[in-house]
Amino acid sequence: MTSDGVRLRGWLIPSKESRGVIICLHGYPANKSDILHAVSFLHPGFDLLLFDFRAHGESGGRITHFGLREHLDVKAALDFAARDTRTRGKKAGIWGYSMGGAAGIRASSLYGDIKAIVTDSSFADFNEMITAYYGNAGPFKKLFSAWARMMGRAVLKSDFTANSPEKTVGGIKAPILIIHSISDDFVPFSHAERLFARAPEPKRLYRAGGLHDVTDREFGSGYRETVVSFFSQHLRDRDKHRLPSHN
Repeated sequence: MTSDGVRLRGWLIPSKESRGVIICLHGYPANKSDILHAVSFLHPGFDLLLFDFRAHGESGGRITHFGLREHLDVKAALDFAARDTRTRGKKAGIWGYSMGGAAGIRASSLYGDIKAIVTDSSFADFNEMITAYYGNAGPFKKLFSAWARMMGRAVLKSDFTANSPEKTVGGIKAPILIIHSISDDFVPFSHAERLFARAPEPKRLYRAGGLHDVTDREFGSGYRETVVSFFSQHLRDRDKHRLPSHN
């Protein structure tokens, strides 16, 4: 249950060999099952906790905020991991895809119990993504995107102009590995470069291949080795008795 009353549903996949727990965050529109193939290589080295964001999959809630409020969902997952006997006392990391990466960045800027974060295909500024979404509208795309932002304020009571990970990434409290495809067909690679430029050390930028859709991506050996090495380095068990509050 989130602090604002949304019931989330997810899967905890524990491991006796675990070096930490990785909370895996899907994109939009998607659910936990869409990213299972992308993170399965992290098991059995780590426990995996996958859940559906609010208004997605099996979770409650009727409105998605595209990362603006989903940090509350991440916090609920962190609290669950801190209580559950199978993961209690282990350090927690985040793997987030697209919107999940944006939510992970925001969460890491707010909560100190995230000890390592990997983002893949995250946007730097949501307003640019709205404009890109209406790209087929030609010269009217800016008009439609302005209308969408206005409706967000009027109907969802949310100011999506504040949904800009590049403005919060400088405040993250954990090492970050930023992954992005150089041929991403929706979120340009320049977004990753902007996030990397503003992120504090320690940080790393990894160039991947493939399109934006997670089902079109290949998570090859180079990708897997980079992510496992990163989590192993930053989640090693220095504080065994508590879950922690560039290339």
